[in-house]
Amino acid sequence: MKQFKLFSYALLCSFFLAVNAHAAPAQCQVEPAAFKGWNAFKLSNGLVTLYVAPDIGGRVIQFQLADHPFFFVNEDLAGKVFPPEENGGEKGGWKNYGGDKLWPAPQGWERDDQWPGPPDPVLDGGKYAGEIARQTADQAAVSVTSPPDPRTGIQLSRTISLFPGSTQVRVDCAMKNISRRPVRWAIWEVTQHDAADPKNSGAFNNDFWAFCPLNSRSFHPKGFYPMFGQVNHPSFRADNSSGLLSVKYDYRVGKVGLDSDAGWLAVVNGQSDHCFVQTFAFFPQQTYPDYASVEFWLNGAGEFMLNGLAITNAPDPKVTPYLMETEILSPLAKLDPDQEYRFRIDWFATRCPKPVVDVTPVGAVSQRLRVSLEGGLARLEGVFGVFHQGRAEAVFKAADGKVLGRDALGPVEPNQVFRLSKEVRLPPGAFRVSVNLIDAQGHNRGALGNVMVPAH
Repeated sequence: MKQFKLFSYALLCSFFLAVNAHAAPAQCQVEPAAFKGWNAFKLSNGLVTLYVAPDIGGRVIQFQLADHPFFFVNEDLAGKVFPPEENGGEKGGWKNYGGDKLWPAPQGWERDDQWPGPPDPVLDGGKYAGEIARQTADQAAVSVTSPPDPRTGIQLSRTISLFPGSTQVRVDCAMKNISRRPVRWAIWEVTQHDAADPKNSGAFNNDFWAFCPLNSRSFHPKGFYPMFGQVNHPSFRADNSSGLLSVKYDYRVGKVGLDSDAGWLAVVNGQSDHCFVQTFAFFPQQTYPDYASVEFWLNGAGEFMLNGLAITNAPDPKVTPYLMETEILSPLAKLDPDQEYRFRIDWFATRCPKPVVDVTPVGAVSQRLRVSLEGGLARLEGVFGVFHQGRAEAVFKAADGKVLGRDALGPVEPNQVFRLSKEVRLPPGAFRVSVNLIDAQGHNRGALGNVMVPAH
């Protein structure tokens, strides 16, 4: 009887997933809202929700898949907004609210063409102007714009957009020269991920990871280089066989940079398989700050050097919170007065186990698609996290590209790991097979994997 109940429950879950895969996705919504005492804009589409708080440096202060929050939020500062003199001025240090924000790069304290923050009372902690930029069933968008900053000569802005049936968040970033002199800066997005143990608020999550491809033609001999902390920091692990840099959070301070050219990184909570992906464009012929397109900062206990001084982070989560930063940098852009530079970053949320070995336009890949033959059947296997609601479909093609057959692989949705293990009929003459994601409107959004069929 117990087995029958379990079977019935699984069948019922499969039924609801199948219904939801073909149902029209929820519309996008954007509205003013309060978040932990801050004035914010709330964007939602039934899959993900994010809160944009213009008053605290234009931050996206939280992003969540269903009820799972990804970003670190400093509860000690919840609802607080500080005047400029207390946010980087003489009367106060850095107010690290958490969330995601834009900074200019390179960072430094030696020259005028380096940004000496944080703290910074304008670009990091200033009150941004915020407005609803678009509100339709097909797109919800909020724009935030910094005050003009005389120190750097620039003004930062970005438009954050959400779409139906998908966890994609498009972040269109812009940097404008508002001075009367030429300036040269890069756009620097900094995202703080919550690395606390969700089961024990007094401990860090010992199964919290990030993954980013190494550049096979890297400027750096090892494909990455230490910026702060131990030179041989054990959290940063390069695997030349997979071509990945793995980053394990262990509450030990450190930072690395890498000139990753693949255009993606992924952060995975190994306890729950919640996965946050960021994608971006890489420009190989252009110059990057620190010779890096991606940087990882591990907030933790320990010592590091800054401007020749030894800085010690206390092993106290109140002083040194549990968080990991993923940082994406644009190339350096020289701007004449009134000139603007734009750079786009996309976010995606899903459930995908570690490691993330690849990212496609429709999902994260933990185990690549494999096909094996058993008589006249093909067994398809792989483990993925998807970015869109819909269904998966196997498509067999001949060597000339002709479609020989299609097989339904069932419904998929972002808040559930897609563990593929299914036997399907093998069409005669099949040369390769791809697994595609078909959305609720029947559109092919792209492939999770594509492999050649073994000789048969």
